[in-house]
Amino acid sequence: MKETAWLDKEDDIRAQLALQVELSFDRHHVFMRKHGLAECGNIVDVGTGNGLFLGKVAQSNPAIRFSGIDNKPHMIEEAGERGIPNVDWVEADALDPITRTMLGSTQGILMRYFLLHLPDTRVSLSHMLAEVKPGTRLWIFDLDTDHSRCEPYHAAYESFRDIVRRFCEQNSVETRAGTVLPPILETLGFAVGEVAAEPFNNQAVDSSRFAEYLYREAALYHYFMEGTDTSDTLTALKHFLYDVMDPTTYFVQYGMIMISAVKKPS
Repeated sequence: MKETAWLDKEDDIRAQLALQVELSFDRHHVFMRKHGLAECGNIVDVGTGNGLFLGKVAQSNPAIRFSGIDNKPHMIEEAGERGIPNVDWVEADALDPITRTMLGSTQGILMRYFLLHLPDTRVSLSHMLAEVKPGTRLWIFDLDTDHSRCEPYHAAYESFRDIVRRFCEQNSVETRAGTVLPPILETLGFAVGEVAAEPFNNQAVDSSRFAEYLYREAALYHYFMEGTDTSDTLTALKHFLYDVMDPTTYFVQYGMIMISAVKKPS
């Protein structure tokens, strides 16, 4: 995928990131608290983006020291402008030595919609987590299309699933975090605590905002693949999401998974 495609849609991507945090922050924060957040004195967020999610977590947990890592300079610059006193923002690639060193000295590691975008998940994770100490907490939130569904069936939603699938295949992105990650983590010495499907659907969240999220997601992926964010497929999808997808009639879930784990004693 060309980097210019991301730059062309930077405002849409920023809006999508903000909406995702709006719709999922409470659930993700509760999940982290359930699995040891308060026991950590410091936490590293790998792939922090513009820091919107991490900033909200940090403000809710002022006694914890956080570090947000991302390899995009403009994202780190934007994150730093938030002025949150208990967060350090670091420009680095996930596979850089500095990242591995930071992960080896922290008590908690956060990865949101990041890990399965790395090439060769098993090898990348093995490298990143090589120096992680026993007792380190790990929280992962990522895509799992096994939990994506529309009941009853509707062709427009199936077209959405196809857009996501084609985009992921084209960019070598794994789409089944709940199946792929737990056995990898076990081989790396982690005890997996919970694997839970996130209730990210039109009945658990505001239906109109959920429709906005799905449509923008589809339009962005469509643009990255086709060079345009207009088509008959997108028009039909928009009609379904905004005019047909009544939560009293349809249950629509976009597949997301939540995973917790902790590094076992040597």
